[in-house]
Amino acid sequence: MKKSYLVTKIVFGLTAGFLVTSCISEPESPVLTEQLEKSVALSEGTTGEENLRKYPEFNYFEKFSNQITPKNEGQSEFGPIVFLPGTGVGNATFLGKSYSFINQLAVGPTTTISAPVTQYYLEDLEALGLTGIPDNVNSLTTDGKGNAIFFESDVNTGSIISETRTEFSAELEVVGGTGKFLGVTGTGMVEGFYNPKNGVGASTVRANIKY
Repeated sequence: MKKSYLVTKIVFGLTAGFLVTSCISEPESPVLTEQLEKSVALSEGTTGEENLRKYPEFNYFEKFSNQITPKNEGQSEFGPIVFLPGTGVGNATFLGKSYSFINQLAVGPTTTISAPVTQYYLEDLEALGLTGIPDNVNSLTTDGKGNAIFFESDVNTGSIISETRTEFSAELEVVGGTGKFLGVTGTGMVEGFYNPKNGVGASTVRANIKY
């Protein structure tokens, strides 16, 4: 019951955000559409860890709609201490429909660094059966069925496009996972955008993953 409530909460929050900000939706490019279709096809055609390990190295792709909720944790000598936790819903290779959790620390107007995803989502992740997540993991993607991929991102740099759109990108490392993805490694890139007025946005991850 708790797992079902958590998934409903994530989906409802994202739906509410996009209803009031549909103007910032990212148009689907042919390349992204093709990658997403391949991702879903792999997910449907491969079930279980045994089958997945037939692919000792593969290209991973995910596309998510996200909601970031800033948390002001006080003041330091350098200025406000602001964390940027968030959740997302989308699709990912070998996972199908998936849920993401992320956390970052703002170190500038459009620059962030990794912060532990468990800082704000420990109970939510435990409800999904994900425990013992290392502190260096600042984001993860899960199907809610015990399978998850862990990521650690480098410095995340943004560019202000308009009052309602900031675009960002960062290199990332694949630093393990659970279930099908236990022991995986790899490197990749996250790219996306968000509305700084309400935290609504979208992102894609492309990575090369190895067992």
